[in-house]
Amino acid sequence: MTFQQEFVVARIRQRSSVLLLAHLTLFVSVFVLAFVSGKVFDQWINITIYSALGLLLVIFWLLPTWRYAANFVDVTTTRIVLHGGLFGRAKREVPLDRITSIDIARGGAIALSVLDEEPLMLEKLPRAKELAEQLRRTLAK
Repeated sequence: MTFQQEFVVARIRQRSSVLLLAHLTLFVSVFVLAFVSGKVFDQWINITIYSALGLLLVIFWLLPTWRYAANFVDVTTTRIVLHGGLFGRAKREVPLDRITSIDIARGGAIALSVLDEEPLMLEKLPRAKELAEQLRRTLAK
């Protein structure tokens, strides 16, 4: 029995523009924190401001950044693995020999048609047309 070694060809992440709101929230929070830290307020106002900023940072900066880091596509020599979810544990693996076609869908998404399964949609990827063409060339080999 022979085993084929599997090598990671590429790891593809979403466009970095999905983090625009997250970075804007971080900038505004740090600006407000710097503005408030030099002023003298009552204790309850300081606690309220720090709590509100902390909650905003967790919801609008930490969670989107964490999700961005956990969602990616691994293209290997034998399969395509889509990692998803908040912790990156949700996976969908598609062997390269089961992919029948690669199409560009609406919104710049890449649709990989799979035998006897629903298509694998790769969304919000940078340069989707170039990536689809590269995948087509890789599958043709």
